[in-house]
Amino acid sequence: MIELLDILERFGLPVCMVLALGWYVKAQNTWIQNELQTELRESFERLEGIIIKLIDAQKGMQLEQKDIKASYHAIVEILSSLSGNGLKEKFVKRRRDY
Repeated sequence: MIELLDILERFGLPVCMVLALGWYVKAQNTWIQNELQTELRESFERLEGIIIKLIDAQKGMQLEQKDIKASYHAIVEILSSLSGNGLKEKFVKRRRDY
């Protein structure tokens, strides 16, 4: 407290007020930065979880589409082999083009 009075006596009230305001602004900026970092971290974790779920869903859809395509080709091959009128060669040839 004595140091504060010495500074006040030596430099005057305006300088002491500027020093106090500078300390207040520094403390406030530190608090704001900590809050923003916390909120940014939470937002990033939330977005990261959403992206991971979207990638998983896309991979699942790709696997499902692959299974459907394989089933389709199996059905076409079975039907063309049962028809006996030359469709087997046509559909099997078309299958190789896919």
